[in-house]
Amino acid sequence: MSAQHSSRDTGATDGRRQRDNDAKGAEGYPYDPTLRLESQHGLDRLRCVPDRMLAADFFAIFQAAERNTEAAILAQREQANREEAELKRLSTLAARTLAGEFGSDEKKLAAHLLLDERGRCATELSSLREFKRALIQLKRER
Repeated sequence: MSAQHSSRDTGATDGRRQRDNDAKGAEGYPYDPTLRLESQHGLDRLRCVPDRMLAADFFAIFQAAERNTEAAILAQREQANREEAELKRLSTLAARTLAGEFGSDEKKLAAHLLLDERGRCATELSSLREFKRALIQLKRER
């Protein structure tokens, strides 16, 4: 059990060391001529760059890339959540329309746009969006 405890301490120490090094910038990764670039990963590769000004530039680029990557991942997740919610709303609208809750003309429109030859309702977001646009147009024409 003490071995497990010490390995957790080591992991926590490594995380703190990484944050401390990041706060110092490239100087948190001092040049070491004995290291080979191929054997290093992430920011530790800065230890292989003898030109410290260049290492500082690489550090700044890496930090910007990290921020941009995190922002892009967050934006993708948010977009996926919005699309999932929209798909659920439009699927509910389609089901209610196909059940005749909004009238016979609306039901015919939904059947024409959403049902395939086997009577299965479309589940793609693009098809459901097109149905919504057509339904709005039908209501405007009345």
